[in-house]
Amino acid sequence: MSPRARTGGPDAPTPRSPATSLAATAGSAAPHGRRNRDEAGGPVHRALDVLDLLGAPGGPSSLGVVEIARQLGRDKSQVSRLLKVLADAGYVDREPGSLRYRIGTRLFAIGATAVDRRLRDEADAAVAREAALLGERIDVGIRSGGSVMTISTAAPDSELRASGWVGRTAPLSCTATGRVLLFDLDTAAIARVIVPEGLGPAGPAAPRSLDELVSRVVEERRRGWSTARNETDRGLLAVGAPVRDSGGTVVAALGVSGPESRVDPVFDEVRAAVLRAAADLSRALGAGAGSGAVSGGLAGARAGPPPTPATDGVSPLSTPPAPERGAS
Repeated sequence: MSPRARTGGPDAPTPRSPATSLAATAGSAAPHGRRNRDEAGGPVHRALDVLDLLGAPGGPSSLGVVEIARQLGRDKSQVSRLLKVLADAGYVDREPGSLRYRIGTRLFAIGATAVDRRLRDEADAAVAREAALLGERIDVGIRSGGSVMTISTAAPDSELRASGWVGRTAPLSCTATGRVLLFDLDTAAIARVIVPEGLGPAGPAAPRSLDELVSRVVEERRRGWSTARNETDRGLLAVGAPVRDSGGTVVAALGVSGPESRVDPVFDEVRAAVLRAAADLSRALGAGAGSGAVSGGLAGARAGPPPTPATDGVSPLSTPPAPERGAS
């Protein structure tokens, strides 16, 4: 293995759509120091101003009409009409029993779809690039119940050993990418994910209880990456790192796996390549956009609560036979 990791006019009126309704709202001058969106896009940009304000990171979860109008330097009646149009379209919600507005569920749905599509597109490019650089199989996986499911994979020179892996699952507990997907969870949440299905098939060095699993997640989250040596099969070594979205949430994991005899001699280079590739993929999803560069996929990311010792009543989990060779 020779890794080359980088460093680097109608007869009758037609129904009015939300956009048409927005265009009918009156405007006023933007406050001093704020870019005058009226000149560029008028009512559409005024609507974007409202959505930007309601969705500002670290801001209040909801705002009233008066406060929105004050912060945007708009007329209160204009803002009220605009909010009604946005609410009718599902882009904002009015809190029950109050006069305050918050970001609507439709925007959450659009955002989730955009992240999912972007993740899959960017993951395909990332695994192809990194497999060629490292000479080992690269996987990107997401959590599916108590398992990690591969959504993108590539191997050097299009080797057959990478084909057919998309859609396959492996236990979260004994894979590098799997444990990375637990980084945002505390002990209780890990138990809720793991206990119903058990720890799953595992190799000789895999965690044998919930306590042991939590301990490994704590340490690996602290350092920002995970490794699994002889955990899915004897002689297999894997490294994984978190892929985060714009909110700092772990949404996927990127990992490298290969024979211990090939990966171990160049482990530091492989680990650096995995961290860099995960950080690149995180940036493509918007991570770190408001807090500087992402380093190792962690800058500006939500660290998550540290898992506490397993709660009473959670029994150690048994481990069935080892899974198919090659899980990362």
